[in-house]
Amino acid sequence: MKIFAISIVKNEADIIEQNLKDAERWADKIFVLDNGSTDGTWEIVQSLASEKIVPWKQDNTAFHFGIRSQIYHNFKHLAAKGDWWCFRLDADEFYADDPREFLSKVSRFHHFVVSDTIHFRLTHEDLELCNQRKGIEGIRYYEKHTWSEARFFRHRDNLIWSNSEGTPKHMGVLHSKRIKIKHYQERSLDQLKNRIAVRIDARDNGHTGFKYATNQDLMSYIKDRNDLVYYSGNEDWKITGPLIPLYQRWYNRLIKTFLHAIRAFK
Repeated sequence: MKIFAISIVKNEADIIEQNLKDAERWADKIFVLDNGSTDGTWEIVQSLASEKIVPWKQDNTAFHFGIRSQIYHNFKHLAAKGDWWCFRLDADEFYADDPREFLSKVSRFHHFVVSDTIHFRLTHEDLELCNQRKGIEGIRYYEKHTWSEARFFRHRDNLIWSNSEGTPKHMGVLHSKRIKIKHYQERSLDQLKNRIAVRIDARDNGHTGFKYATNQDLMSYIKDRNDLVYYSGNEDWKITGPLIPLYQRWYNRLIKTFLHAIRAFK
């Protein structure tokens, strides 16, 4: 079983090295497309080039959901039956569950996996420490509620993924368990300001997403520690699950399992 990761990055210089080195633990290949960075992100990615980390290209066109499909179509010939695609390796995400171990236990009747994304939040107390630390180690508080999004799908030679869609068509039957991810979308006021600017630029160039992340009131993103859970490092998570879970109803799973069994989706 091989795992191929797709990474789209833009202005993530403060975290991209940590992210890619962490993903090297479980990914066989990490294909990186830089979407027009101006802060040195692409240069960092190029400096990390290896057998596993593949700086593919820069593409300065406006971000769109289907941009990840470029990488899939260019490298899908490397994948075989039984392999997996991490079709969205975000620069601010680190896997709490080992993807290689997790995916090895997924039933052959299940075809894609969604996340249990744990949001680590910047707190008022953290602001005083931002200039004293590097990376994400000092961000220790997270929300109880998680978020759920598709992250992995099994490789099929005839899988259809159009360049206008964020995910492939007919990914298959959803696995019943969610894989845990630690998410650090706010790391300092400067980084947060840059993040908002990147998303406003994407929105102004026609991207229909990011409505949730273009509020320019920086302090509205900073949280009170009393409303969060302290992360001690032992991953004894105090989480309550996704507010809006991504799931298939039992009859959807049954129908999809049948369709895949008769090879309606090859």
